[in-house]
Amino acid sequence: MAGGFGRGVLGRVSAALAAVAVCAGAARASDVALTLTPRGFPVVEIAINGEGPFPMVLDTGAGLTTVTTALKDELKLIKIGRMPQPLQLAGGAEPVDIYTLGFVALGGRPAPAPITVILDAPMKYIREARGILGMNVLSRFAVEIDQPNKRLILHDSGALPTRGDDWTVLKLVRRADNFLIVEAEIGGVAARAMLDTGANQTILNPALAEALGIAAGAPGVSEGKIALTGATSLKARVENVVLGDAEWPALDILTADLPIFAALELSDKPGLILGNDALKQVRIFIDYAGDQVFLTRPPGAPVIGEQR
Repeated sequence: MAGGFGRGVLGRVSAALAAVAVCAGAARASDVALTLTPRGFPVVEIAINGEGPFPMVLDTGAGLTTVTTALKDELKLIKIGRMPQPLQLAGGAEPVDIYTLGFVALGGRPAPAPITVILDAPMKYIREARGILGMNVLSRFAVEIDQPNKRLILHDSGALPTRGDDWTVLKLVRRADNFLIVEAEIGGVAARAMLDTGANQTILNPALAEALGIAAGAPGVSEGKIALTGATSLKARVENVVLGDAEWPALDILTADLPIFAALELSDKPGLILGNDALKQVRIFIDYAGDQVFLTRPPGAPVIGEQR
């Protein structure tokens, strides 16, 4: 939830290369139901230490799985100290206490998650959830997020997507905290995009906004606000958001100088947080072990590259 709370050479892969990279998925897979809140956040249910189920925001922009104060008290989690460094949130870094957590079970598959932190502020906007399911749990698997069909599928680590589906393959630019950062192009401007299912809006940094001519008073630009932080922003529409062979012909976006951009080293050059307003339209397969992510094309998007 880094974004709502995380011309260069594009990472385009030819159909031939994709055919080599994509193979049949592992036989072991667990299917988990997924819902979308009215504000556009994906939610799945998990068990914690054998209790639950508890609804949690499925957040590729969160490094840690977090819980609310109420859930911490319900589970009788024990405080074990303070995080050595402040936790980076969209609104800036904050010191936080660390609590025990234990074992998370997702789709019947256990994943150790020894520690957690308590975050209440974001949950006032997401009352349907009791916390955030972060990548300290998700990265233990190969993860398929199929929001169009309301499913989360967990595969064994190292598995790849099913052959025959129309995937585009993107190499991850950096893996600090397992954030999903890939090469992108927006309106012909090269940028780096963080894929963040925990951000319900797509947010551009000032460098990208300037490159696209998005400024106060410009045609089609109005004032806006980042819901989960209260930060002021500008609203606009951008065209031709391209990631590999996946293209969104147009997206309504916000622009803001969020501290998370600097924390992700995305502040000095064009960058964006691609939020769930865009990601809910596609299937995502995250191969954490292989440092790559696969996307399907948005419905109605033009075919880019080789005709399929």
